[in-house]
Amino acid sequence: MQYRQRCHAALLLLFCAVSTLVVFPSFATSLTLRKDAYVRGPSVRLGDVALIRGDDAEELATIDLGAAALPGQSRHLNASVITARIQSAGVDVSSIEVNGAERIRATTLHQELTPQMLADGLTRFIEEEMPWDPDRTEIDVPLPRETVIVPEGDLEIRWRPTRRYDYLGKGIFKGTIHVNGRVEKSILMHVEVESYDDVLVAARDIPRGHPVSPNDVELKRLPLSGVNVSALHTADQAVGLIAKKTLFAGQVLSERNVAPPILVKRNQVVPVELRSGGLKISTQARVLTDGRAGDMVLCAGLGSKEQFQGVVRADGVVVVN
Repeated sequence: MQYRQRCHAALLLLFCAVSTLVVFPSFATSLTLRKDAYVRGPSVRLGDVALIRGDDAEELATIDLGAAALPGQSRHLNASVITARIQSAGVDVSSIEVNGAERIRATTLHQELTPQMLADGLTRFIEEEMPWDPDRTEIDVPLPRETVIVPEGDLEIRWRPTRRYDYLGKGIFKGTIHVNGRVEKSILMHVEVESYDDVLVAARDIPRGHPVSPNDVELKRLPLSGVNVSALHTADQAVGLIAKKTLFAGQVLSERNVAPPILVKRNQVVPVELRSGGLKISTQARVLTDGRAGDMVLCAGLGSKEQFQGVVRADGVVVVN
């Protein structure tokens, strides 16, 4: 019995002596790899997929592990690949304790632009840019077919028509999607805009050469896409003007089909007022062309036949400066 006790004591002393000689590794840094990680892109960093502890944690976190997946998609990374990337970055991996998941799924963060969001955004842009009253305007923006996925960040969509567009009728707009100031995607969207306004129309037939009276016209709300831009919108604009051609009931009055009356006619002798500085001379001349108020007409002297130009004044006098 004493012999056995002495053997056990000797073995215990031997174990203690040997254990003092064993040196367990001491790691300056530790990495705990996450099974699921979320990254912003465009690349995956070590700090995105691992919890890093140690003095070099901040520097190690910036190590590039490769390109990230597309927004909303995932990329898988093995622990062995991560270790190799750390080593290729010039870091001594023997001083790093790596634990955690053996396979990491790195999903790129994203934001979604639904068809309704895109249509609403373009509608608001058109309302702000068009010259028409929104309460009298119909804006139709068909929904695009798909949701647009872009990286997470500060989002801005810049809209512009693909060609010269006056915000009436059918058009196409291009939307350039910016995230954090960088262009990510472009989309094309169709629109149709119709605005309505009160337009002056003939209340009854107005013969050619007939002066327009208040009873000849009325206001009617019409779509502007079918109305000439020179259309008149108040009775005061038309009363006293002359119909250039016969206007039928319901026809829109515009600067194209009504005009001020002719004040001077060809070959008519008219009073002429010559002005030079403070000097004013009154005479007569023969006009060689018809003219309305504000028109430039060609005249000829009654005696000399010398030709000159002057502007017809509202009272029928031709003024020469």
